[in-house]
Amino acid sequence: MPEKLSYAATGVDIDATDAVKRRMADAVNSGDARVLNKLGAFAPLVQGTFPDMADPLLVIKTDEPGSKQKLAVELDRIEDLSHDLVNHTVNDVVMMGAHPMYVTDCIVCGTLDKDLVPRLVVGMADACQKQGCVLIGGETSVQPGVVTDGLFVLSATVVGVVDRPRVVDGQKIAPGDVVLSVASNGLHTNGYTLVRTQLDRRPAFGETDLDGEPLIDVIMRPHTGYYPALRDILGEDGLHGLAHITGGGIVDNLERIVQESVDAVIDLS
Repeated sequence: MPEKLSYAATGVDIDATDAVKRRMADAVNSGDARVLNKLGAFAPLVQGTFPDMADPLLVIKTDEPGSKQKLAVELDRIEDLSHDLVNHTVNDVVMMGAHPMYVTDCIVCGTLDKDLVPRLVVGMADACQKQGCVLIGGETSVQPGVVTDGLFVLSATVVGVVDRPRVVDGQKIAPGDVVLSVASNGLHTNGYTLVRTQLDRRPAFGETDLDGEPLIDVIMRPHTGYYPALRDILGEDGLHGLAHITGGGIVDNLERIVQESVDAVIDLS
């Protein structure tokens, strides 16, 4: 007689998933007064009045940490990966002159790792706190046969706010403006398909010494979050453009904000 069809038989344990979600509740339930309902609602309700802004605009960005997440799982850098995801996505919102407020996440996995998934969520909540925003909810979806066992697909959405007169979009960039840079700490979240290929070809590559530190540790440093460094200058009249240097490097990302009538001269010395 055929086995009775059930979610458990297909590899989806609903009870285990619910138990993991309960473990994550404390991380998501931040106690932030701007969040008006509890975890478990169909969607978060958040306060949407901004008395200090004449014409508030919401800035919304969804992103993911790319193939770095595969390396992070293999090397057990789970919390670092959480910071990669939050910091990368928050940075893009900040490039518009916005202040980050709320974050939701989505974790899709082939099998539910009862320890790894809560670590991801707690790590994201910690990263949000450091970037001045709050993790308010998300989705954890177990999809055997769609995602390979032991892997997961991670993404997040960040919502920020900026007053319309304070939007930073490059429109005010003009000849004579000064280009300044804030240092990265490494590769951030770009180029990891090449990194993984090199490690597959030469496994000892990651053990190379770089200024007294194994190269793999340098490669896996979490993406720098720039909001704490930029927060106090957002809204300043002299701030005409911001570029987050990610895939495509300096050239491609500056082209996203610099007007055709001007060129950016970069001193790399």
